[in-house]
Amino acid sequence: MTTFINIYIFAIFVYMYIEFEKLSFCNILSYGAQGAEIKFQPGLNTIKAPNGSGKSTMLDALTFVLFGKPYRDIKLDELVNETNQKGLEVTIDFKISNDRYSITRGLKPTILTISKNGKPMDLLSSKKLTQEEIDKLLGINLRLFKNIVAVACTNNKPFLSLPIGDKRALMENIFNIDRLGAMLKDVKKQKTASNAELNIKNTELSGINQQINDNNNYISQMEEYISTFNETRNANIERFKEQLKQYDQRISKADKNIKIAESKISELTESIKGKSVADELEHINIECGKTMSIIEKNGTTLEKLKKNKLCPVCHSPLDEGHAKKHLEELQKESEDLENKKLPELREKYNELLEVQKEYNDTVGFIREIKEKLNSEKSAKNLAKSDKNKIEHSLQVEESKTCPADLDKYKLKLEELQIRFDALKQDCDQLVEDMKLQNELIEILGDSGIKMYFYRKLIALLNKNVNEFLTKFELNNIHIEFDDQMKECITKNMRGRSYNSFSGGEKTRIDMSILLSFFNISRLISNWSSNLVFIDELLDQNIDKPGIDQFVCTLYNIIAEGKKNLGIYIISHMLGEMKVPVTSTVIIRKVHDFSSLEVKYG
Repeated sequence: MTTFINIYIFAIFVYMYIEFEKLSFCNILSYGAQGAEIKFQPGLNTIKAPNGSGKSTMLDALTFVLFGKPYRDIKLDELVNETNQKGLEVTIDFKISNDRYSITRGLKPTILTISKNGKPMDLLSSKKLTQEEIDKLLGINLRLFKNIVAVACTNNKPFLSLPIGDKRALMENIFNIDRLGAMLKDVKKQKTASNAELNIKNTELSGINQQINDNNNYISQMEEYISTFNETRNANIERFKEQLKQYDQRISKADKNIKIAESKISELTESIKGKSVADELEHINIECGKTMSIIEKNGTTLEKLKKNKLCPVCHSPLDEGHAKKHLEELQKESEDLENKKLPELREKYNELLEVQKEYNDTVGFIREIKEKLNSEKSAKNLAKSDKNKIEHSLQVEESKTCPADLDKYKLKLEELQIRFDALKQDCDQLVEDMKLQNELIEILGDSGIKMYFYRKLIALLNKNVNEFLTKFELNNIHIEFDDQMKECITKNMRGRSYNSFSGGEKTRIDMSILLSFFNISRLISNWSSNLVFIDELLDQNIDKPGIDQFVCTLYNIIAEGKKNLGIYIISHMLGEMKVPVTSTVIIRKVHDFSSLEVKYG
C-alpha cells in the first residue's frame, strides 16, 4: 500500500522552482496605457497605498497573465481599464532552471504568446495552446497558486469558525486531497470499461480458439501425406549428398596428390638446376683424345729417332749427344702423359659420369611424376564432371514440392495464433488491471490514502500552528486537530472555545493557521518560487504589536529560507517597520489613473 501511496503522492506533487523576475502591465483596472513595471526583489517588501488606488491590481495582473483569470472575484472584462476600454496587456518574465520564459496575455485584442530563451513557443503538446498546457509548464494551477504564492483575506472567514465539513473541504482543496476523489471516480470508470472490454475479448478469444482447432485438424491430415512424400524425397537427397561427399573426398585426395606432385617436381627441378655436366664430359673426352694422340705421336717420333737420328722438325742429322737428349725428353713427356695426366683425366671423367647419371635419373623421375600428375588431373576432372551430374540430380530432388500446399493454412494458423496470443495477453493484462483497480479503489477510498494524508497533514498542521502561536507570543495557547478536523484548544492547560478569546488573540490564531497552510503547502507540494504576496492580512482588526509580530515572523521566514525569497505585503496599515525592507512600492492615483514608484531600502 505504501508503494501506491508514494506513486500518487508523486503524481499529485511535482517538484519545480520558478524565479519570477519582472511583471509589466498596462490598461488593467486603474492603470492606463502608460502602465507600470515591477522587478521582484528578494527580502521583505511592502506595497503602500490608500484603498482603491490599485494595490491588489498587481495580484490580478499576475494571476491573469499566468492563468487567464483575475485574482479577485470579478469578471474578466472588468479587468480592462474602463477609460481606454482596450489594450490590456500583461507580461511576466521568469526563469525555470537555466531557461528564461516570457508570457504575454492581453484582452481587446486577445493575446497569448509564450517564448523560451527569446524564441516563440507556438505549441506545447497540442495544436492549440491551452491553459492546461501552461499549468503544466508552470507546474502549478490557480488554486495552489492562491495558497502558496498569493495569500489574501479577501472574503476569508476564520478557519475555526467553519463547520467541520467545510474545514475538511478546505484542507482537501489546499493540499490537493480532493483530487483523490476524482482519481477514485476515474479508477471506477476504468474498472467498468475494463470489465466490458474483457467480456468482449473473451468472446472473441473463444471464436478464434475454435478456428485454430479446425485448422489444426486439417493440417494434421495433410501433413501425414506430406510426410510420406518427404521421406522418399529426403532419402534420395541423403543418397545424393553421400555420393557428393565421396566425390568431394576423391577431388580432395586428387588435389592433395596434385599439390604433392607439383611441389616435388618444383623441388627436384630446383635441385638439378645447373647440375648437368655433359659439356664437361665432352671436354674431358676431347682432352683424353688429344693426350692419346700426343703419346702416339711421340712414340712414332722416338722410333724414327732411334733409326735415323734426324731432327723431327728440320730432318737434319743430329749428333749423338743431341739425339740422346731429344730422345729422353720425348720419352719423359710420353711417360708423364700416360702415367699422370691421362689417369687424372679418366678419373675426372668417371666422377663426372656419375654426376651426369644422377642428373639423368632425376630428370627421368621428374618425367614419371609428371605422368602421374597428368593422370591425377584427369581423374580429378572426371570426378568433378560426375559430381556436377550428382549436384544437378540433388537440385532437382530438392526442388521437388509436395502438391499438397499447406502454406496458406499455416499462414492463417499463424495469424490466428498471433491474434489469439495478443487477445490472451490483453485479457491477462485486463485481469491484472482490474486487480490493480480494485486495490486502487480500496486505497483511494476514505479509509485508504485519504486517511493517510489526513493523519500526516494534520500532524504537520498541528506542529506548524503551535510554532506560529509561539512566534506570536501565544505560547500559553495550544491547538490540536483530530482526524476529523475537530479542534481542541487549551490556554494554560485548560480547555477554551475559539469565541472565548479576545479579538487580538483571534487574529493571531487565525494568522497562525493561515501561515501554517501557506508553509505546509510550500513544503509538501515540492513546488516553490521566489515570490509571495500577502494581501490585506494586516487590515483585519489587529493592533500595532500584532502587526509588528507578524512582520517579524515573515522576516524570520525569509532569513531561515534557502531560496532568495521575496515577500510583498500589501496593506495601507503599515507604519514604520521594525525590520529592514528591501523595497517599498508606493502607488498613487492621479486623474483616475494609477502610477507606481519603487523605493529601495
